Amino acid sequence: MRKLFRISTVAALALGAAAVTAQAQKTVGLVAGVSMSTMSGDFSSDGNSTRTGFTGGLVVGLPVGSGNIQIEPGLLYSMKGEKYDNSDYTGTFAMDYIEVPILFKWSSKPAGAGVYLMGGPAVNFNISCNDSGTDNSDDSSYDEDCSDYDEVNVPTVISGVVGIGYSTGRFGIEGRYDFDLGDAISVDFDTGSGTSTIGAKNNVIQILARLTK
Repeated sequence: MRKLFRISTVAALALGAAAVTAQAQKTVGLVAGVSMSTMSGDFSSDGNSTRTGFTGGLVVGLPVGSGNIQIEPGLLYSMKGEKYDNSDYTGTFAMDYIEVPILFKWSSKPAGAGVYLMGGPAVNFNISCNDSGTDNSDDSSYDEDCSDYDEVNVPTVISGVVGIGYSTGRFGIEGRYDFDLGDAISVDFDTGSGTSTIGAKNNVIQILARLTK
C-alpha cells in the first residue's frame, strides 16, 4: 500500500507539472516504442538473452535560455528484466517499472527540429517482479512472484539515461540507453560460513517514437 501511494503521488506530481507546462505553452509529448533489456551482475542467469517489451508515456519540455536546451521530465511505463536458457531452466525474468526520468535535452535548432541529444537520471519504481519458465530437469513449469521465494526486488532504483534522436518539430524518433546505477534485485544465500548477497542490474536499449504538441 505504501509503494502504491508513493507511485501515485509521483504520478500526480508529474501530471501536474505537465498541466502547468501546457498552460505555459511549453512542449508536451508522448513517447512509445520497444525496449530490449538484459541484466548484468552475479545474480544474472547463465544463458541470459534479451527480454523485448514496451516503454511509453508522457514527457514535457521546459526550455532553458535560448531554447536549444530543455529540461525534460517524463512519466513512463517500462518493461525490463531478461530471458534465459541454460541446462537447468528456460524462462523469463520480468521486472516492470513506473519510470520518472529528468533529462537534459540539447537540440541542434532552437525550434526543436533536427538532431538532439539527451541525458540524465531516472527514478524507477518497481510495480511487478515475476520469474516464469520451465525446469528442464523434469519439464515442469513454474510461475513465481519474486516475493514467493528468496529473491528480493529493490522497490526504487536510480538509473542513468543517455540518448540521441531526430525530430521534424512535431514527430521524432530516438534511441536511449537506460542503465541501473544500483542493483534492481538481490538475493541472500548461505555460503556455509555465513551469508552473502548477490544482485543484478537492468541494462536497456529503447527505440521510441515521439509525438510533440
